Amino acid sequence: MHVNRSITPLSPKWRHAIERRIEDERKLTMQAVGDGARLKPGKFWNLPGTFLFAVYVMTALGFGAPVPHTLWGRTSALIYAILAIPTHIYLMVNASTCVVVRLETVTRHLGDRISGSVGELTTPNFNKRDSQNSSRNSELIKASKWNTRRSVICCFGVIGAGRCIPLATVSYYTFGVLSFGVLRHKTPLESFMFPLEFTTTGGLEHVEGYVRILYGFYVEGAMCLLACILATLRRNSSVFVCLSQTHRLFQTDVCEDCVKTNKK
Repeated sequence: MHVNRSITPLSPKWRHAIERRIEDERKLTMQAVGDGARLKPGKFWNLPGTFLFAVYVMTALGFGAPVPHTLWGRTSALIYAILAIPTHIYLMVNASTCVVVRLETVTRHLGDRISGSVGELTTPNFNKRDSQNSSRNSELIKASKWNTRRSVICCFGVIGAGRCIPLATVSYYTFGVLSFGVLRHKTPLESFMFPLEFTTTGGLEHVEGYVRILYGFYVEGAMCLLACILATLRRNSSVFVCLSQTHRLFQTDVCEDCVKTNKK
Protein backbone atom coordinates (compact mmCIF):
# COMPACT_ATOMS: atom_id res chain seq x y z
CA MET A 1 0.00 0.00 0.00
CA HIS A 2 1.49 3.30 -1.03
CA VAL A 3 1.30 6.15 1.52
CA ASN A 4 1.49 9.70 0.36
CA ARG A 5 4.08 11.43 2.60
CA SER A 6 4.16 14.77 0.82
CA ILE A 7 3.47 17.89 2.87
CA THR A 8 0.44 19.82 1.89
CA PRO A 9 1.08 23.53 1.34
CA LEU A 10 0.13 25.80 4.20
CA SER A 11 -2.37 28.53 3.88
CA PRO A 12 -1.03 32.10 3.79
CA LYS A 13 -2.46 32.79 7.24
CA TRP A 14 -0.68 29.82 8.84
CA ARG A 15 2.58 30.71 7.13
CA HIS A 16 2.35 34.30 8.35
CA ALA A 17 1.54 33.16 11.93
CA ILE A 18 4.49 30.73 11.99
CA GLU A 19 6.95 33.29 10.60
CA ARG A 20 5.76 35.89 13.08
CA ARG A 21 6.18 33.41 15.94
CA ILE A 22 9.71 32.56 14.82
CA GLU A 23 10.60 36.24 14.59
CA ASP A 24 9.23 36.86 18.11
CA GLU A 25 11.30 33.98 19.48
CA ARG A 26 14.40 35.33 17.75
CA LYS A 27 13.91 38.76 19.27
CA LEU A 28 13.38 37.28 22.74
CA THR A 29 16.56 35.20 22.38
CA MET A 30 18.61 38.20 21.30
CA GLN A 31 17.21 40.27 24.15
CA ALA A 32 18.06 37.54 26.67
CA VAL A 33 21.63 37.31 25.35
CA GLY A 34 21.97 41.09 25.44
CA ASP A 35 20.66 41.34 29.01
CA GLY A 36 23.20 38.76 30.10
CA ALA A 37 26.12 40.92 28.94
CA ARG A 38 24.68 44.39 29.43
CA LEU A 39 23.15 46.10 32.41
CA LYS A 40 19.71 47.55 32.19
CA PRO A 41 19.54 51.36 32.01
CA GLY A 42 19.64 53.09 35.34
CA LYS A 43 21.23 50.25 37.31
CA PHE A 44 24.83 51.28 36.76
CA TRP A 45 25.11 54.86 35.56
CA ASN A 46 24.90 56.52 38.94
CA LEU A 47 27.72 58.24 40.85
CA PRO A 48 29.40 55.08 42.25
CA GLY A 49 29.02 53.28 38.94
CA THR A 50 30.49 56.06 36.86
CA PHE A 51 33.37 56.41 39.35
CA LEU A 52 34.24 52.74 38.91
CA PHE A 53 33.89 53.07 35.14
CA ALA A 54 36.28 56.05 35.18
CA VAL A 55 38.82 53.99 37.13
CA TYR A 56 38.45 51.13 34.64
CA VAL A 57 39.09 53.50 31.73
CA MET A 58 41.97 55.33 33.43
CA THR A 59 43.76 52.08 34.33
CA ALA A 60 43.04 50.59 30.88
CA LEU A 61 41.45 47.50 32.44
CA GLY A 62 37.89 47.46 31.19
CA PHE A 63 37.35 43.71 31.70
CA GLY A 64 33.61 43.23 31.79
CA ALA A 65 32.99 46.92 32.42
CA PRO A 66 29.79 48.48 31.07
CA VAL A 67 30.12 50.68 28.04
CA PRO A 68 28.12 53.79 27.13
CA HIS A 69 25.52 53.25 24.41
CA THR A 70 24.82 56.80 23.28
CA LEU A 71 26.94 58.76 20.84
CA TRP A 72 27.76 61.49 23.36
CA GLY A 73 28.63 58.96 26.03
CA ARG A 74 30.99 57.02 23.78
CA THR A 75 32.61 60.22 22.52
CA SER A 76 33.16 61.50 26.05
CA ALA A 77 34.62 58.16 27.15
CA LEU A 78 37.00 58.14 24.17
CA ILE A 79 38.24 61.67 24.86
CA TYR A 80 38.64 60.86 28.54
CA ALA A 81 40.62 57.70 27.74
CA ILE A 82 42.97 59.58 25.39
CA LEU A 83 43.77 62.10 28.13
CA ALA A 84 43.58 59.94 31.25
CA ILE A 85 45.50 56.81 30.27
CA PRO A 86 48.85 58.47 29.33
CA THR A 87 48.60 60.87 32.29
CA HIS A 88 47.91 58.02 34.68
CA ILE A 89 50.80 55.94 33.35
CA TYR A 90 53.16 58.91 33.58
CA LEU A 91 52.18 59.63 37.19
CA MET A 92 52.41 55.97 38.19
CA VAL A 93 55.88 55.56 36.69
CA ASN A 94 57.28 58.67 38.36
CA ALA A 95 55.61 58.10 41.73
CA SER A 96 56.65 54.44 41.86
CA THR A 97 60.25 55.31 40.99
CA CYS A 98 60.39 57.91 43.78
CA VAL A 99 58.91 55.43 46.28
CA VAL A 100 61.31 52.65 45.30
CA VAL A 101 64.36 54.92 45.44
CA ARG A 102 63.30 56.25 48.85
CA LEU A 103 62.75 52.73 50.24
CA GLU A 104 66.11 51.58 48.90
CA THR A 105 67.83 54.53 50.58
CA VAL A 106 66.15 53.89 53.93
CA THR A 107 66.87 50.15 53.73
CA ARG A 108 70.51 50.72 52.85
CA HIS A 109 70.91 53.24 55.67
CA LEU A 110 69.39 50.87 58.24
CA GLY A 111 71.48 47.99 56.95
CA ASP A 112 74.69 50.02 57.29
CA ARG A 113 73.82 51.09 60.82
CA ILE A 114 72.92 47.58 61.91
CA SER A 115 75.98 45.98 60.35
CA GLY A 116 78.24 48.63 61.89
CA SER A 117 76.70 48.26 65.33
CA VAL A 118 76.82 44.49 65.17
CA GLY A 119 80.43 44.54 64.05
CA GLU A 120 81.42 46.72 66.95
CA LEU A 121 79.47 44.85 69.58
CA THR A 122 80.29 41.32 68.46
CA THR A 123 84.01 41.91 68.77
CA PRO A 124 84.55 43.07 72.36
CA ASN A 125 88.06 44.12 73.34
CA PHE A 126 89.63 41.63 75.76
CA ASN A 127 93.21 42.81 75.24
CA LYS A 128 92.97 45.42 77.98
CA ARG A 129 93.88 43.67 81.21
CA ASP A 130 92.48 46.48 83.29
CA SER A 131 88.96 45.86 82.02
CA GLN A 132 86.62 44.41 84.57
CA ASN A 133 84.55 41.24 84.33
CA SER A 134 81.32 43.20 84.57
CA SER A 135 82.12 45.21 81.46
CA ARG A 136 83.02 42.01 79.61
CA ASN A 137 79.74 40.42 80.57
CA SER A 138 77.79 43.48 79.49
CA GLU A 139 79.60 43.47 76.14
CA LEU A 140 78.79 39.80 75.65
CA ILE A 141 75.14 40.40 76.50
CA LYS A 142 74.95 43.25 74.01
CA ALA A 143 76.66 41.12 71.39
CA SER A 144 74.18 38.28 71.91
CA LYS A 145 71.28 40.72 71.59
CA TRP A 146 72.64 42.06 68.32
CA ASN A 147 73.19 38.52 67.05
CA THR A 148 69.56 37.78 67.82
CA ARG A 149 68.46 40.91 66.01
CA ARG A 150 70.63 40.03 63.07
CA SER A 151 69.02 36.58 62.92
CA VAL A 152 65.59 38.20 62.93
CA ILE A 153 66.68 40.52 60.12
CA CYS A 154 67.92 37.53 58.13
CA CYS A 155 64.54 35.86 58.60
CA PHE A 156 62.81 38.97 57.32
CA GLY A 157 65.20 38.93 54.40
CA VAL A 158 64.15 35.39 53.55
CA ILE A 159 60.48 36.33 53.83
CA GLY A 160 61.03 39.36 51.63
CA ALA A 161 62.81 37.40 48.93
CA GLY A 162 62.72 39.04 45.54
CA ARG A 163 62.56 42.45 47.23
CA CYS A 164 59.20 41.59 48.79
CA ILE A 165 57.46 41.45 45.41
CA PRO A 166 55.78 38.03 45.93
CA LEU A 167 54.90 38.85 49.55
CA ALA A 168 53.42 42.24 48.64
CA THR A 169 51.37 40.75 45.79
CA VAL A 170 49.95 37.90 47.87
CA SER A 171 49.26 40.20 50.81
CA TYR A 172 47.39 42.72 48.68
CA TYR A 173 45.24 40.04 47.03
CA THR A 174 44.54 38.49 50.44
CA PHE A 175 43.44 41.91 51.66
CA GLY A 176 41.01 42.09 48.73
CA VAL A 177 39.66 38.61 49.48
CA LEU A 178 39.02 39.54 53.10
CA SER A 179 37.55 42.96 52.32
CA PHE A 180 35.31 42.13 49.35
CA GLY A 181 34.61 38.49 50.09
CA VAL A 182 34.82 37.34 53.67
CA LEU A 183 33.52 40.53 55.29
CA ARG A 184 30.57 40.51 52.88
CA HIS A 185 29.72 36.91 53.80
CA LYS A 186 30.46 35.44 50.39
CA THR A 187 31.19 31.79 49.72
CA PRO A 188 34.86 30.70 49.64
CA LEU A 189 34.84 30.48 45.84
CA GLU A 190 33.17 33.87 45.45
CA SER A 191 35.62 35.38 47.94
CA PHE A 192 38.62 34.01 46.06
CA MET A 193 37.26 35.20 42.70
CA PHE A 194 35.97 38.52 44.03
CA PRO A 195 37.10 40.62 40.99
CA LEU A 196 34.57 38.79 38.80
CA GLU A 197 31.71 40.19 40.84
CA PHE A 198 32.60 43.70 39.69
CA THR A 199 31.89 42.91 36.04
CA THR A 200 28.62 43.15 34.16
CA THR A 201 28.32 39.38 33.80
CA GLY A 202 29.26 38.85 37.46
CA GLY A 203 26.35 40.83 38.88
CA LEU A 204 27.71 44.35 39.22
CA GLU A 205 24.19 45.78 39.22
CA HIS A 206 23.57 44.12 42.61
CA VAL A 207 26.72 45.55 44.26
CA GLU A 208 26.18 48.41 46.69
CA GLY A 209 27.33 51.87 45.70
CA TYR A 210 29.90 52.32 48.47
CA VAL A 211 31.40 48.92 47.66
CA ARG A 212 31.90 50.03 44.06
CA ILE A 213 33.75 53.13 45.25
CA LEU A 214 35.95 51.12 47.60
CA TYR A 215 36.72 48.65 44.84
CA GLY A 216 37.71 51.55 42.59
CA PHE A 217 40.28 52.65 45.18
CA TYR A 218 41.41 49.03 45.50
CA VAL A 219 42.03 48.83 41.75
CA GLU A 220 44.00 52.07 41.90
CA GLY A 221 46.08 50.65 44.74
CA ALA A 222 46.73 47.54 42.69
CA MET A 223 47.99 49.69 39.84
CA CYS A 224 50.30 51.55 42.23
CA LEU A 225 51.65 48.24 43.50
CA LEU A 226 52.19 47.03 39.94
CA ALA A 227 54.04 50.25 39.10
CA CYS A 228 56.29 49.83 42.15
CA ILE A 229 57.01 46.23 41.16
CA LEU A 230 57.95 47.27 37.63
CA ALA A 231 60.14 50.09 38.99
CA THR A 232 61.89 47.64 41.32
CA LEU A 233 62.51 45.17 38.51
CA ARG A 234 63.74 47.94 36.25
CA ARG A 235 66.25 49.14 38.84
CA ASN A 236 67.49 45.76 40.04
CA SER A 237 66.87 43.20 37.31
CA SER A 238 69.84 42.25 35.14
CA VAL A 239 67.54 41.97 32.11
CA PHE A 240 66.47 45.61 32.38
CA VAL A 241 70.03 46.71 33.08
CA CYS A 242 71.30 44.86 30.00
CA LEU A 243 68.57 46.33 27.81
CA SER A 244 69.14 49.83 29.15
CA GLN A 245 72.87 49.62 28.53
CA THR A 246 72.52 48.09 25.08
CA HIS A 247 69.67 50.21 23.72
CA ARG A 248 70.19 53.26 25.97
CA LEU A 249 66.79 52.90 27.60
CA PHE A 250 65.95 54.94 30.72
CA GLN A 251 69.10 57.00 30.16
CA THR A 252 69.71 60.57 29.14
CA ASP A 253 72.76 62.24 27.65
CA VAL A 254 74.71 64.51 29.95
CA CYS A 255 75.38 67.98 28.65
CA GLU A 256 79.06 68.77 29.10
CA ASP A 257 78.45 72.53 29.11
CA CYS A 258 75.89 72.12 31.88
CA VAL A 259 78.37 70.05 33.92
CA LYS A 260 81.08 72.68 33.51
CA THR A 261 78.65 75.41 34.49
CA ASN A 262 77.61 73.56 37.63
CA LYS A 263 81.25 73.00 38.62
CA LYS A 264 81.98 76.69 38.30
